[in-house]
Amino acid sequence: MAREPIYMPKFGMTMTEGLIVEWHAAEGDWVTEGEPLLTVQTEKVDTDINAPVSGRLVDVGYGVDEEVPVGEIIAYIEH
Repeated sequence: MAREPIYMPKFGMTMTEGLIVEWHAAEGDWVTEGEPLLTVQTEKVDTDINAPVSGRLVDVGYGVDEEVPVGEIIAYIEH
C-alpha cells in the first residue's frame, strides 16, 4: 500500500507556518481525492487543504490549534 504525505503548504512569500483550525476527517477515515481534508489559518486567510488522493487518513502528526512549519508532513493517506 502506498503512502501519500500531506505537507503544510506555503501560501505566501513570507509564510513560515500555518495553524490547523479544523480537521474535516479523523485518523482512520476514508477520504476522497479533492475533498477538504483540513483547514489551515495563515496571517491573512483560512484555506482548505484538499486530499491529493483517495484513501485512508493515517499518522496524523498535528491536531487542531497546532502551528506547523511550512513543508512539514502533517499526515499521510494510504492508498
